[in-house]
Amino acid sequence: MLSGYSVSVLNCVFERIGVGYGLAIAPRQRNREMVRNGKADGFFLARISDAMDEYAVATNPLALEKWVWVSSSIKSDDPRVSRRPKPGDFTTVGAILGSNEAEWLGEQGYNDVMRVPSIASLVGQVAAGRVEYALVDKHSFEIARNELGLGAEKFMVQFERYAPLVVYFSKSYVSAFPDMLDELNAVLEFCETRPMHLEPWERDAIEQAQLPIVRQFANSPELVAHVQDQLAGMIHPTADDKRLTDAEWKAMARNGETSATAAEILGNELSEYLRVFQTSVGDKVAEAFVFDTHGEIVGMSRLTSDFDQSDETQFQMVESINRDQALITDIWYDASTRAFLSQITVPVIDPDTGRTLAALTVGLNVSAALRPES
Repeated sequence: MLSGYSVSVLNCVFERIGVGYGLAIAPRQRNREMVRNGKADGFFLARISDAMDEYAVATNPLALEKWVWVSSSIKSDDPRVSRRPKPGDFTTVGAILGSNEAEWLGEQGYNDVMRVPSIASLVGQVAAGRVEYALVDKHSFEIARNELGLGAEKFMVQFERYAPLVVYFSKSYVSAFPDMLDELNAVLEFCETRPMHLEPWERDAIEQAQLPIVRQFANSPELVAHVQDQLAGMIHPTADDKRLTDAEWKAMARNGETSATAAEILGNELSEYLRVFQTSVGDKVAEAFVFDTHGEIVGMSRLTSDFDQSDETQFQMVESINRDQALITDIWYDASTRAFLSQITVPVIDPDTGRTLAALTVGLNVSAALRPES
């Protein structure tokens, strides 16, 4: 029996959409050829790649891997070890045979990659000094290192990139069952329950590089004025009407549609100003929205998954006594933006009265915001 987080997610989604399935285990290259030749309907888990896109269609991500360069700490005085290897360097680079990492290395121009059959063997080669750098998933590396009885002090670990992993279905299968992919993506959010915790260095990077930008934007006279204009004369719905509005919003958003309430909010000047902000900071920000002290969305750069934020963790920011407080969430997949996000929420304060008007939430696309070059 295959087990693990990804298999449990697959079991969950297929059960929810009422589709039976079986798994055939084979080397990765053979799996892909089976999908290409119509001998298998899908292939998992795979990174998103142009080669696969030619003959298969990807689902929304099931998981997010954190790829790191692993090297021996014994040579920590070697100046080359303090940086990541580059294509063309005279260094020995290793990866697991047929892995997503090995494929990516080839695409990036790393020549003569040493391909090792297993993660345990690769970690052992790094520890013995036969491989200078190995590109591996951080979680898998830590498991293999512990199983080999090797201490963390024997290795140097450097972050390279995040890699979303998907299921690919052949285009012929998707053509035969055109609704299946949308149904599967729609229920993924109910089956993915495990966020990726921010490591200390990730949280520090967000606090130092991204949080000041969000704070400055939240305190800008232009944003405060737009929020005040939007709140002026606003009539709040009853509790029952609020639930109905939220239910309609969610149901339509899952189908990629916009409710009348959402369309009205998307068209206001506050939402337009949020879109200008999002564009100005590039791909690091996937979304930005403002909700009032009742938890109701009053402006958004793009359609959010729901209207009522009063049941969300970030709602506590409108009640915070500490005006300098900020909430930074762990990493999780957001279906509405199709990105892995860490959300920053800060209060929007009336400078004249010191009263909290609303809260601003900015969804960081961690794949872009936490790249090494960022």
